Amino acid sequence: MSDIGSRPALLDAAGLGKRYGGIVANDGIDIRLDQGQALGVIGPNGAGKSTLVGLLGGAIAPSEGTIRFEGQDITTWPACERARRGIGRTYQIPRPFLDMTVAENLAVGQFSISPFISAGSAQAERRQILERCGLRDAAEMKAKDLPLLRRKRLELARALALKPKLLLLDEVGAGLIDSEVTELIALIRSLQDGTRAIIIIEHVIRIVKECCADLMVINFGKVLTKGRTADVLASDEVGAVYLGTSHGRAGRPPQAATPAAAPKAPTPTTPLLTLERVSAGYGQARVLHDLSLSAIPGQVVGILGTNGAGKTTLAHVISRALPVTAGKIRFDGDDITDWPAHAVAARGIAHCMEGRRIFASLSVEENLLVAARDVGAADRKRRLERVYGLFPILAERRNAGGTSMSGGQQQALAIGRALMAKPRLVIFDEISLGLAPVMMDRLYEALAALKREGLTMLVVEQDVERALDIADIAHIINKGRITLSGPAATVRNDERLRHLYFGTEE
Repeated sequence: MSDIGSRPALLDAAGLGKRYGGIVANDGIDIRLDQGQALGVIGPNGAGKSTLVGLLGGAIAPSEGTIRFEGQDITTWPACERARRGIGRTYQIPRPFLDMTVAENLAVGQFSISPFISAGSAQAERRQILERCGLRDAAEMKAKDLPLLRRKRLELARALALKPKLLLLDEVGAGLIDSEVTELIALIRSLQDGTRAIIIIEHVIRIVKECCADLMVINFGKVLTKGRTADVLASDEVGAVYLGTSHGRAGRPPQAATPAAAPKAPTPTTPLLTLERVSAGYGQARVLHDLSLSAIPGQVVGILGTNGAGKTTLAHVISRALPVTAGKIRFDGDDITDWPAHAVAARGIAHCMEGRRIFASLSVEENLLVAARDVGAADRKRRLERVYGLFPILAERRNAGGTSMSGGQQQALAIGRALMAKPRLVIFDEISLGLAPVMMDRLYEALAALKREGLTMLVVEQDVERALDIADIAHIINKGRITLSGPAATVRNDERLRHLYFGTEE
């Protein structure tokens, strides 16, 4: 650390907070960095990491707190002014100008901060940056022709063209295989030459482990802990947050919550849903690899894994919102691999998406009725009564705006909307995202009630304990592959579980 009395810190963010209505994304975050320091930022999905990088980079205005850079208050400065002052950033999904060459992409940044730079000097700078980023041979290639790793390199090169004193790297490891992550780590470490500070916001633990001396963990928008990277990663408290054990087991429904009042029918053995060696991704980003699983009627299948493992991609693949690149998907005997999403929904698959997706212009009841618009009045009424019985707060707020409620109430609305379609299988994607433990308890009590009714469910979660409490079978996804499967109790007690979450498995 520098002598605070002699000069200010390069970055001094104090009490940073961001609220979206009733949702708190960041709350009282402090970061202080000097030139040459590298700080890693990790946390569960929905912890507030992307919001934080948006606040620091200027894409998002804070609700509270201050940001000082080289001693000057830049809290209200837009992103363009921060870039000119010396803050550069990358994006999780590379955003180059696709029809420009690699060199032209760099020139945009150069001339935005130095409009009067000579052509010769600009060309020399570009050549040096491209050499450093391993792109000199690609200078005249169109950005759209680059494979993913080289686009990541270009994203870094574009940020370096701004001559940053602070470099913000947002999920640079997303979508890369192990060998590509190794190359990326080497590039990041080459940038740690003492001339700039770096903040790496990442879900690939290996990157922060090998590139950052210091690490900060965010959970529910707040700083959970910070310190030396090795110490933080070894913390039982951090492990509990990632595995979902930090909130304890009290108050949550036990796995064997089914009442014994009525004898159960024989368990079906023919799968309702089957995935056979499915692969998928987004453009050049390979996310799922050769993945197979099944769900029999009435079964709850837990799809677990840390942020970036491929869970949400799998949910979109099953609901047919995302095409597969290989493999087959079958539902109730039909091959639905090439079906459009609306046909799959009509067949009986509902998707309660991550992020809730509530229609802001519609009331609570109108949001619910969207999913039953083709149903007769009597049936609509019965479905509404079922949802209101499950979530009484929705009945009380039926005429309120869909997004006027708290985050937990909005999630209840999203679940209720999925149930209004009277599905045979529901995919619940990260329903605990960003919610307080007491609200998570209420939502999982509702899922336990649905399980007792015999609804087939895929519970996509990174909160391991909550999902395992309700799941019959669990699959752990790591780097787009199923790396651990079995009955929920077996998976819970497997010693590999923590290593799979932290990326420390051999």
